[in-house]
Amino acid sequence: MIPASHVLLLGLAQLLIGLLGLVLRRAGLVVLASGLVMLDGVMLLFCAGIARTGSTSQAEGVVVLAVIVAVALVGAAVLYSFHRFRRTVVLDEHDRLSN
Repeated sequence: MIPASHVLLLGLAQLLIGLLGLVLRRAGLVVLASGLVMLDGVMLLFCAGIARTGSTSQAEGVVVLAVIVAVALVGAAVLYSFHRFRRTVVLDEHDRLSN
């Protein structure tokens, strides 16, 4: 069995890598992927906490997975909208809400 401390370190590493990608990158697809990596790290931390308490319920994991899927769909829809109106997904091009 993998120790809980190893799982917590992996989840924290995923969270930090996703946060760095979210802050440092400007391409829309990379920002979306970094956000998903960050959310996967949060899900891993959440599942490690559930396993540590000894809970056998899988409802918590399903809820977290549903939130990640919803965020991915909303992010993809926003990127599609950006590309449709401005013909680019570079987020620096979308610094204004006006035309």
